[in-house]
Formats: sequence, C-alpha cells, structure tokens
Amino acid sequence: MNENSLEVARSIRAMRFLFRWPLAIWLAAAATAHAQAPGTEDSASADTQQWAFSITPYLWAAGLDGDTGADGVGAEIDTGYEFFSLDNLDFALALGVEAQKGRWTALLDAMHVDFSDASESSPIAVDAQVSGGFVETSAAYRAGRVAGLELVVGARYVELESAVRLTPGPSAEADEGWLDPLVGARFTHAFNDRWSVTLRGDVGGFGVSSELVTNVAAVFGCRLTDAATLRFGYRFLQMDYDDDGFVLDAIAQGYAFGVTFAL
Repeated sequence: MNENSLEVARSIRAMRFLFRWPLAIWLAAAATAHAQAPGTEDSASADTQQWAFSITPYLWAAGLDGDTGADGVGAEIDTGYEFFSLDNLDFALALGVEAQKGRWTALLDAMHVDFSDASESSPIAVDAQVSGGFVETSAAYRAGRVAGLELVVGARYVELESAVRLTPGPSAEADEGWLDPLVGARFTHAFNDRWSVTLRGDVGGFGVSSELVTNVAAVFGCRLTDAATLRFGYRFLQMDYDDDGFVLDAIAQGYAFGVTFAL
C-alpha cells in the first residue's frame, strides 16, 4: 500500500471511530435538560434560555511513553517528547462539542490517533504501534458558590489496537475496547473580554475496566470574533489497562491547538 492509500485508510478509519455514536451529544443534552427538579428558581430561569452549541476541531500533538503488549509480546514506548515534535505521531483527528443551557453543559470529546516507535538497539529491534482513540461523553454542572467552577461526571470509551514486532523474535497484534467512568471538575476564568483560561481534571477507571485513568488539561482561549475562539494549551492523559492479552500502561502528553466555533 502506497503512502497516499495509507493516509486515506487512516482518515476513513478515524472518521468511522469519531462518528460511531453521532447522537451521543444530543442524548447527553436531552438528559441534562431534564436533570433539574421543576419548581426551583434555577429551573424556571433555565427554561427561558436557549441551548448554546459550539464545536472545536483540534490537534493534540502528544507524545506517548510507557509500555504496551499484545498476546504476551511486550515493548516499551519511549518517544522522548519534545516541544512541537510530531515524530511519533503518525496521524491525529480530534473534535470537541458542547451544548450549554443554564447551569448544565453536555460535553462530547472524540479523538483518533496513530502512534509508532522503533528501536534498532542490538541484539533485538523493536517496532511498536498503537492506534485507536476514545469517545468521551459527560455532563458538567456549574457550582453556585464558586464562579467558573463546574463538576463533571461521565464516561470515556477507549478502543485501541497494539502491534509489537521483535526482530529477531515473535510478533503479535491485539485490539481491545473498554468503557471507563470518570468524575472531575472544570474551572474557567475570563481575564477580560478576549482572554480566558480553562483548567480541567478528572480521574476514572476505578477498576471497572482500567485500573486508573488520569486526565489533566490547561487551555487558554483568545476570542477572535464573536463566533470564533482560538484555543491552545497542554494536556496530560495517563492510562493503565491490562486484559485479554492487551496491555497499555502509558502516558500521552503534549500541546493542543484548536478553534472553537459558536453555532
């Protein structure tokens, strides 16, 4: 397969993954729309407001460090992340969607990535590849006592494929999908009419599927127009999963860039 055909195949696979559940954000929005009890002041004021939607295509230029394995064949991934380095990131496609009304916000975050790492150290050459992504659906509730603070609860579905090749030695491939619950918080502060920052942190897994998942991000916003905001920041995601011959104990971290469009 030539390089152009490979890129087309990656794009098709990524689009299928990102839009596997195209109604997820709308279902989350519908659930949160009825979450508040009728008769309260918050419910009454929220009923007079309209849903506000936004979409954020972005690139997360992440490096991957840790261990992966397939059917008993393991390898260490050590990409040595450097500023703006995309050496180990073969392909990436990501999208965030938000629907906000009153104190509630429905969130959808989806991403597909292909990582690879090769080591030619003697006597065994190692070639490790990890591809796949995640779809995260969650709801955020704005706390009344602290301005800009939201409590977040949801779930993150991860689907990954790992391939490990040892030369000389065995080769193996494995793919796995799992669902992790998550809880966390998000804090947004506006410095002025143009600049803002959003801090997000959550933990998940809890042994349900993954042992532990930690997600932390700091993203700055620069409003370009009333309908477009430039986003840039840093994200850290740690995953620890081991089941059915598939092993991933790794950290993905790096700079993220995107543009939010108000719909």
